[in-house]
Amino acid sequence: MDKDQTLRLLIVEESRNDAEALANILRNAGQASRLDYAEDCNGINTLLDKHIPDLVLCAMGLESASLPDIAALLKQREVPAPLVAIGETADEAEIIEAMRQGASDLCSYDQPEHLQLVAQRELRQLSSTSKGHNFEARFHESEKRARSLMESSRDAIAYVHEGMHIFANSSYLEMFGFENIDEIEGTPILDMVAPEEHGKFKEFLRNFSKEEATEDSLKTHGQLPDGKQFDALMEFSPASIEGEACTQIIIRNQAGSSKELEQKIKFLSKQDVLTGLFNRQYFIEELELAVTNAVSGSENAALIYLLVDNFKDIKDNIGIGAADMVISDIADLMREHTQDTDIVARFGDHSFAILRKDCDHESISALGGNLRQSIEDHIADIEGKSITTTCSIGMSIISESSPSAHEVISRADLACEVARSSGGNKIHLHNPVVDEKIGKERDQQMHALIKDALEHNQFRLLFQPIVSLQGDTSEKYEVLLRMINDEEEHILPSQFLPIAEQTGQTAEIDFWVIENAIKTLSEHRSQGSDTQFFIKVSGQTLLDEKLVDFVSNSLKEHRLPGDALVFELSEKIASQHLKQAKSFAKALQELHCKSVLEHFGTSPNSFQLLKHMPVDYLKIDGSFIHNLASDTDNQAMVKSILDTANSMNKQCIAEYVQDAHSLAVLWQSGINFIQGNFLQEPSETLSYDFTGEVA
Repeated sequence: MDKDQTLRLLIVEESRNDAEALANILRNAGQASRLDYAEDCNGINTLLDKHIPDLVLCAMGLESASLPDIAALLKQREVPAPLVAIGETADEAEIIEAMRQGASDLCSYDQPEHLQLVAQRELRQLSSTSKGHNFEARFHESEKRARSLMESSRDAIAYVHEGMHIFANSSYLEMFGFENIDEIEGTPILDMVAPEEHGKFKEFLRNFSKEEATEDSLKTHGQLPDGKQFDALMEFSPASIEGEACTQIIIRNQAGSSKELEQKIKFLSKQDVLTGLFNRQYFIEELELAVTNAVSGSENAALIYLLVDNFKDIKDNIGIGAADMVISDIADLMREHTQDTDIVARFGDHSFAILRKDCDHESISALGGNLRQSIEDHIADIEGKSITTTCSIGMSIISESSPSAHEVISRADLACEVARSSGGNKIHLHNPVVDEKIGKERDQQMHALIKDALEHNQFRLLFQPIVSLQGDTSEKYEVLLRMINDEEEHILPSQFLPIAEQTGQTAEIDFWVIENAIKTLSEHRSQGSDTQFFIKVSGQTLLDEKLVDFVSNSLKEHRLPGDALVFELSEKIASQHLKQAKSFAKALQELHCKSVLEHFGTSPNSFQLLKHMPVDYLKIDGSFIHNLASDTDNQAMVKSILDTANSMNKQCIAEYVQDAHSLAVLWQSGINFIQGNFLQEPSETLSYDFTGEVA
């Protein structure tokens, strides 16, 4: 046990003063400890009903409780804590007798250093034993998960020992016409290979069994029960099943390449369908990571926000389809002027964004100028019509002083508005002094737009799935929000929530989300689904005294059980308003709702915060999920969070999962849930199907 951790100590002595004296011996060695004192077996039983100690010290020669009685009681109650006896003396014969009576060791009162060393040894042993049991449990659970994933795999998988089948999954059985595993056990693997390939197959197996084998796959011809043959790729790897060494064989039909398909799916999850550029959600995730890197001092970056001038007129004059072709042309121009390392995205209906790393004022201004000129010079030939347009470009530098990704976008957007309001076809680098007046005017307009949206129901709820990697089949969705403008375009929360916070409208928006999410969920669950909604709560809403009553009344009105809702508080908000956050989490428990601490791991006191917050889930911040497969620091942080969560019986969610490699690492780590665009972008519908397969 780490000395920084508090040791829960149970001491059986004649008096509390004697017990305190023994506890002080360990405290003097630097071991923080909390004392529980008992005089007899009844007192020990009472304390064990409340909690389990880490170490038990028992004085020898007590009339009320003998050492054998206490040892028997601890064994009966299955208490893993070591029992150390304390006597007036501790010679070799006395130590042996004490150990025969059930003690781990015997120490004397007049040798405090001996007690300190024995306690350290026993606690190390206890910790090692506990870790061993934990690793064994996790190993068995991993085997169970692996078996489950293998069963659900579309690939045909078999385990072979000395050329004979010992196990196969459903796809394998179906491929070769078997109804159950009993029919294939003991069947030679050669029966599944075309006869003319037997020689080559046997030779491959002989070479594969050698330690110096370099080939782990074989292209061959499989043979089906009806005699038909097919081209197959067999992939071999050493394995074990139920402790028996064997070989895993995966048979892939060569009609297509699963790796190519995986790469295609991975790319499409980040891609805007019309332009082929990155989509908005992926861009925001990358921007958040760039801001994190800049704040840490590792790398500056810059953002370009580009808005097509007079796009509404273009759309009205030539139609939506033709206008989309103009957007595609502009996307091609942006590809021509950017680097492979740039993140180029379609940000809105007629807006684009570029994230360039390791960039300064001069280079980003040069890029903006070249883009503006290129778009002005371009002539789009669409259905015999020549279409020209211009753009307004705003730029913002991402540095150590950048507060957040939302603020960086806001600054670039504001700079773009300066360029547009000056007549368009211009570029402008964000300048706080120059932009302040226009910013205030825009804030006033956004405030009016938010007010109008609240009055006329101009908000939309979107839903992104939270998917289990541990076999939980219930539906879970995070509720996201968009505001609709007069042109029926979605306005992102990053554009209107900062204004809502300044004008005190955040709580009203949150109440709208809660009420409409509960209404939607109630209707959805009435169809027989077991769905949960995860709903974010802002700082202003947390401080609103009406919040808990509002949630309670809404649940009753729509006859929705409390466990259908999970409320999310960011780690930052919980730290700033700890008293209110703790009170809210406890109130949710009374309503049978659950709670989440999101963006977990971003503050220095993340783990300390858990001692005060009775939450059910931890949502690991997306910065730790980025490049998880190759970033050892992120892997260590994720492991630390998972270990802490497991010890506190909390479940973990990984947000912003972007690729299959990170997904594989997360699955191997034993994480409970994942969320991100690799699975599905936010949608206005709730239907979603996830098999749980991991490549």
